[in-house]
Amino acid sequence: MSFAELVTQNHCWKNVSSEKPRLYTKGSTFADGYMYFLVSGRLRLTALSANGGEKIIWYLGDGCCFNEIVLFLESSENAALLPNTASFRYECMEDCYVQKFTSEQVRRLGKRHPELLLNLCQSYSVKVALLAQQVVSLSVESHLTRVCKFLASRIIPGSNPMRARRDLPLFEMAGLLGMHRITLYKALRTAQSRGLLTFDKNSDEVVILQPETFFYEAHGTMSGVKY
Repeated sequence: MSFAELVTQNHCWKNVSSEKPRLYTKGSTFADGYMYFLVSGRLRLTALSANGGEKIIWYLGDGCCFNEIVLFLESSENAALLPNTASFRYECMEDCYVQKFTSEQVRRLGKRHPELLLNLCQSYSVKVALLAQQVVSLSVESHLTRVCKFLASRIIPGSNPMRARRDLPLFEMAGLLGMHRITLYKALRTAQSRGLLTFDKNSDEVVILQPETFFYEAHGTMSGVKY
């Protein structure tokens, strides 16, 4: 699950707002007290430290709510629990259609449709688990293992030979995996020299040559792997 892109986590929130989705152009950012629902498009969450360093946390696709933390930490007491060491920001990676919800709107909807609030809790728990796995991966796993985990989450179903989507530029992929782009390129070359995969830096697909060994590197086990 580490480094996976989240999609359709909150599909039940589509069309529950009385307002039409608004267009946010590529590069638009969100850093306020509203919750949003991504109708269509793609965005990323980044953390910016005080010294200017940036870390990509995750990517979101169609059908996901974001910035819902303002609902869980709405009171001043809960807000004080947030770390003050980084500034978190969502950014549109392409033109996006988004719906905006105030806390009051979410409360009213939740009273009429409790399943919406349950869905928010479930999807938020997925994000917490994903973040925890990323912290562990960045702390203890090798560069090669992180690369294989990323590609394993993007296997193209039914592809023969097996292929994985490399849907991010190398510098963005490196940022997500917590390494420099040169280090990422060296890890890909290492995997290629070992015969695990082959790639062209100008292609958006990676061919997996040894699926069993590749998945073992990614997950530490070959059991339950489906090809």
